[in-house]
Amino acid sequence: MKAFMDDNFLLGNDIAVRLYHDHAKKMPIYDYHCHLSAKEIAEDKKYRNITELWLGGDHYKWRALRSNGVDEALITGDAGDKEKFLAWAETIPYTLGNPLYHWTHLELQRYFGIRKTLSPATADEIWNTCNEKLKEEAFSAKSLIRRSDVKVICTTDDPVDDLRHHAVIAQDRDFGTKVLPTFRPDKSFNIDQPTFEPWLESLEACVGFPIDSVSALLKALELRIDHFHAHGCRISDHALDVVQYLTADEAAAQTVFEKKREGGPLSPQDVATFKGCLLHFLGTAYAKRGWAMQIHIGALRNNNRRMHEKLGPDTGFDSIHDENVAAPLSRFLGDLDAQDALPKTILYVLNPKDNYV
Repeated sequence: MKAFMDDNFLLGNDIAVRLYHDHAKKMPIYDYHCHLSAKEIAEDKKYRNITELWLGGDHYKWRALRSNGVDEALITGDAGDKEKFLAWAETIPYTLGNPLYHWTHLELQRYFGIRKTLSPATADEIWNTCNEKLKEEAFSAKSLIRRSDVKVICTTDDPVDDLRHHAVIAQDRDFGTKVLPTFRPDKSFNIDQPTFEPWLESLEACVGFPIDSVSALLKALELRIDHFHAHGCRISDHALDVVQYLTADEAAAQTVFEKKREGGPLSPQDVATFKGCLLHFLGTAYAKRGWAMQIHIGALRNNNRRMHEKLGPDTGFDSIHDENVAAPLSRFLGDLDAQDALPKTILYVLNPKDNYV
């Protein structure tokens, strides 16, 4: 009988088996987009149990738990760690065919040596086995990265981050993995969001001068780009949930900026004008420094307003958007290319229809 998710899992023919085992399996990992915590890596964090390692902050698992009718107390609430793990063990059989099912069992196999399927029947045994292994040095944050043969990790970082944890990691000559920042300036151009003005205050504190104009904002962003560059950053990252872009100069963006600061309502054209100016500036700055630019397209975020107010963003309430993206995306990339300022660009889309674009 064939073993459950054996070493040839997902390898559908002899060529795939040969390519994977003779070549791909031996290759290191260069992870240029992730949400790992530089702080946890710098501190070489050890995890108190499998719940903290697996379920802490993983809103993809939280979403699956909610879909299975699990009470919020067992997801983000004050239930105990083992109770939360048991809720995941009850949920995982229903995720068969979902990557969450594959990832869960591949991790159990490859890191913990457990080849049993997770279910309520095996939950206690797997809980105890995993937690015993997590006491070992081989399961600290840095050790897990070493065991995975990861050569480069690019974290996701706001322009106001001081990057002190990246600096600490860089000083560890024995680690062997580069942990580099990624410049994620979404809050700088999302002028229509309530986070915009509070974020400007954070940027002012960071750069030491008032952000009272678009000119000052662009100056501050350039300073932060240089700071990131000095810490090894060579890639940016942007969430364009809806691609809003109009070709606009600094004067047009300043008009929108003043309207925002005066408390006036912004039209969709205002938002596209401001974003157009900022995105063009950023793209040009990246190209000048030889950076790559990542763009994530098509998320409809924070659909549950009640839970957003309670838990905040990125807690498992996003979905796929269905806005059209071709025309504004073409304008954005075309404007940069016309000035020979288009950086190497990676596009990620959530809606399958956008793959054809």
